[in-house]
This record gives sequence, structure tokens and C-alpha cells, in this order.
Amino acid sequence: MNLFDVLLNSGVAERPSDFLIFLGRIHPLVVHLPIGFLLLATLVELVVRKPKFRPLKNYTHYLWGLGSISAFVAVLFGYFLSLSGDYNENTLFWHKWLGIAVFLFSLVCYFVYKKQWKLPFYGRPILISLVVFTIFYTGHLGGNLTHGSTYLLEYAPNVVRNLAGMPDKAVPREKVTVLDSADVYLDLISPIMDRRCVSCHNDDKKKGDLDLTSYANLALGGENGEVVVPGDPNTSDLYRRITLPETHDDFMPTEGKPPLSDDEVAIISWWIQKNVPAEGYFTEMGPDEKMRDLVEKYLGLDKNNLLSQQVEVPNKAVVDSLLSYGFILNQLMMDNHFLEANFSLSEQELNDQALKTLFGLKDQIIWLNLSNSGIKNTHLEQVGQLENLIKLNLGSNTISDDGLAHLSQLQNLESINLYKTGVSDGLVWLIPKLPNLKRLYLSESKVDSATVAQLRKEYPDLKIVFEEKP
Repeated sequence: MNLFDVLLNSGVAERPSDFLIFLGRIHPLVVHLPIGFLLLATLVELVVRKPKFRPLKNYTHYLWGLGSISAFVAVLFGYFLSLSGDYNENTLFWHKWLGIAVFLFSLVCYFVYKKQWKLPFYGRPILISLVVFTIFYTGHLGGNLTHGSTYLLEYAPNVVRNLAGMPDKAVPREKVTVLDSADVYLDLISPIMDRRCVSCHNDDKKKGDLDLTSYANLALGGENGEVVVPGDPNTSDLYRRITLPETHDDFMPTEGKPPLSDDEVAIISWWIQKNVPAEGYFTEMGPDEKMRDLVEKYLGLDKNNLLSQQVEVPNKAVVDSLLSYGFILNQLMMDNHFLEANFSLSEQELNDQALKTLFGLKDQIIWLNLSNSGIKNTHLEQVGQLENLIKLNLGSNTISDDGLAHLSQLQNLESINLYKTGVSDGLVWLIPKLPNLKRLYLSESKVDSATVAQLRKEYPDLKIVFEEKP
């Protein structure tokens, strides 16, 4: 097969060698070289009109030459990448030929600026415009091949989408606030596919000839047939691939993308067991209590629903006061004003007034780190009034069981760190008072190992980190 045949054909029937695939995957690296050289050459052409930049005119042809050579290499490696298949044929066709056009136009520019070819006075602006247009449009098509045809304009204003022939943005599906309103596919399965799978399995990039952008496309299966077997996760190729070791060649998602969480895997397994329904309310499909709890947690509807609430912007005067006392404040969410207050790195002494000031941000502070701060039992009365606390670190302090009595009202508390403190077996009474508690750190405290063993037995869902003092 000669070079022209290579460029003319989008792919071959046989699987290419590993070495060609390796070279193909260098394409995303080398493709930026011609872009840089050619756009720099265009910029130089614009600035040489000014006298102080005129000497650069003698070097422009070098940029066009480097641009054309690197464009050829990018085209060649891009062809090798296309041999792996799984791309939209129409998009791939135009991406390939426009890439070749970039190479040819830049080659013409090289000979023109080397003064071996002559053009009329209007020829150069037209030629450079063609180079710039083909660079940008070829890059756009490359993005479509990698991310899907809607990638560029997915979040564009509707007026821009309409100009590009796209419909208005779909109205976002309302967030589920009650478990009974959760649709099994639209609210559970589809979001998982969108986050974890669709970047490689869409209309423009069908890895394994599989499109997961909709239920209908999922049902069509891929190159090896159906990917879900209703009622049987273990024989479903989709489930098999997401549960393989990450080092396995068949593991999905591939290419270093984040794997599905344990909860997402469990939800997909349950969905397949229920015969892969396309619609219907989750609660009407007979989930057991464990699955209900898992889905509630996944949708943010578990007992601690605090994070779904909106809180006001923190009072600036209170923030400034806490900073002056030595606290470090960090915003924990981009779309909300929940805060972490950290005193563990301060060189100042923690005092009553500093703790009282925390109350001015009682709605916003959900993480509080007072480790190694010198906090005393009496101080915990102030801490116990911060009812939105989810995570509390009291490690490396001299507090005891008496101080913990002030914390029983922290109904949202999920994690408490009592590492290297004076608490002992007397903390047992506190645990049932904290219904959302999930993690308890007791290493090097005065709690007995037998007590820890009993707690683990009584509260199997509570993770207790415990190592006895050496």
C-alpha cells in the first residue's frame, strides 16, 4: 500500500500492529506542533508591517517549513490512530482531509515565502486565511472525535447553539428530593453512564461500536452483541468490564479515567437484576432496605441531608475576627458557603472568645479541626452548639469523657477524631446519641480494646480506627 492509499482510506479491516497503535497515540502530542508553528508564522506576517519587526520577514519561511513538516507528521500519526476504529466515519473523513489541507496549504506558504513561487498581491492573505480556518476547523472536528459532537457548544448560550443548527439546551432534570420520585434510568443509570462512559461511547466515538448516550442505543449493544443480559449481571459484558481489575485490558472505563465507585457498580448490578427497566420509579421495583439506603446516600437523600441545603454568605466581620484569632477558613463547595475552620496550625492560644466567635458562623461551619489546640473540657460546651458540624477533630488534646457530654446535640456529626486524648470507656453512651456517626478515631486514647471490640459488634456500619498505645 503506497502513501496515497494510506491517506485515501479511513481504515483497514485487519487490526493494526501494536507499534502502529503506539505511534497513533502520539498524535495528540505532535498535533500541537503545527498549530504553534503556523499560528506563529501568521502572527509574524501581521507584525512585520511595522518597521521595528521588519527583519523577522527573513525568517518567516522557516516557520512555514517547520509547520508543514510537523503537519505532515501529525497527519501520518493521526492516520495510524484512526486504524484503531471506533470513530464516526463522516467526522473522521473530514478531520483527515482537512488535516491534509493544513499540510498542503502550509507547504504552499513555505514555497511562497521562500520566494520560489509567486502569487498576486491578494494571494497571500487568502492563503493564510485558509491555513488559519483549516487549523481551527480541523481541531474542532478532532475535539468532536474525542469528546463527542456536542462538546464545544454543550454549554453555549441558546442563541449560539441555534446559529450552529443545534436545539436549545435541554431543561435540566430537577434534582431528586424524595426517594419515591427517583426514576430508575433517568436519575440513576443515565447519570452514571454520562459521567463514566459516554466520553468514549457516543455517536462520534463508538468504542467497540457501543453508544451509551441513551437507553435505546444501549439496548442495541456493541460489536460483540448485547452488553446487558436482563436479570443476569454476571453474564452481562457491561457489568463484567466495570468489575475487572483496573490493570485488565478489558476494564472499563479505559484510558486512565476514574473507575465507577462501589455504589455505582452496585446500582448497575441491581438494575440488571431487575431486568434493565427503561423507566419506572425506583421504590416501586422492590428494593431491599440495604439498596434503599445505598441509593438514598448516592442521591444525597440519606438521613443527613444538610449538604443539600443552601446557607448564606459568611459574615465578613466574623470571618475577619476568626482569622485574627488564628483560624484558617476554607470554603468546601463551589456552589455553597459551607466552611472548614482549622485551628490546628495556629501558633496562637485558643481562648473562650475565639470559640464564642465560631458561633457567628454556626450555619456555615461543617468541618472543625481543633487538634493539638489545647482545648479543654469546658470549651466543648461552645463546640456542642455548632449543630451543623459533620466532621470534628479533637485529637492530641487533654479532653476526657466529661467534655464529650457537651457533644450529644451534634445530630449531623459523621466523623469525630479522639486520637491521643483522655477519653475512655465512658464514651460508649455518646455513640447512640449521634445517629449519623460513620467514623470514630480512638487510637492512643484510654479506651480499652475490649470496649472497641464490643462497639464494632454493636455498630457494624461504624468505622472505628483504633490502635492501642505502644
